[in-house]
Amino acid sequence: MGVILKTNNLVKYYDEKKALDGISIEFETGKIYGFLGPNGSGKTTFLSLCAALLKKYEGEVIVGGLKPGKDTKAFVAYLPDFNYYPGWMRVKDALNFFDDFFEDFDRVKAEKLLADMDLKHDEVIAKLSKGMQARMKLAIVLGRKAKLYLLDEPFDGIDAVTREKIIKIMLSTFSKESTIIVATHHITYVEKLLDSVKFLYKGKVINEFEAEDIRHDKGMTINEYYLEEFRDAETD
Repeated sequence: MGVILKTNNLVKYYDEKKALDGISIEFETGKIYGFLGPNGSGKTTFLSLCAALLKKYEGEVIVGGLKPGKDTKAFVAYLPDFNYYPGWMRVKDALNFFDDFFEDFDRVKAEKLLADMDLKHDEVIAKLSKGMQARMKLAIVLGRKAKLYLLDEPFDGIDAVTREKIIKIMLSTFSKESTIIVATHHITYVEKLLDSVKFLYKGKVINEFEAEDIRHDKGMTINEYYLEEFRDAETD
């Protein structure tokens, strides 16, 4: 089991504000990670750097043995927490875009995911509800056979029934040759998915655990531990 992503003393500023403060961590292949912390803790910034969307930073980021850039985008699937598709696009246009752009895109898998989420090809993305847009984005990103999936609040706006359906699909189709990092503050949404967790607060990783260590050794759910860890935390 190798390391797909590692950082060394990673620091990121926005003007004078330090969004990431000396993060040194590793993510192994074959695991699903929870990257957990309150709003404003730096989760989105971290994923954006690893996805090569942000260029200026201090320290080191290594993804699959490379610095984030054009080459890593070929095997990193990134799901941001906003809608990035032009409003004129239909669902089929988003499918075609991914099919053309990414060699690892499995159209059959993506089509099945879309069908499971009750999405039709001819639906205009801008006219979809927030929840339906979230379903579509996630289905298409999971349609890639990527080495690393970076998912930023993937279940925001998705109802509980659909969420459970997606989680079952993710668990049944997860390849041990890949890694999933789920950044969220909705711990109950992702509890069933997680093998390992890393807790982030004010730009720093303050704790790391295997999920089973929390469940068995501490006798708590991950959500219960998270609430205890951050009960008095300040958020932005």
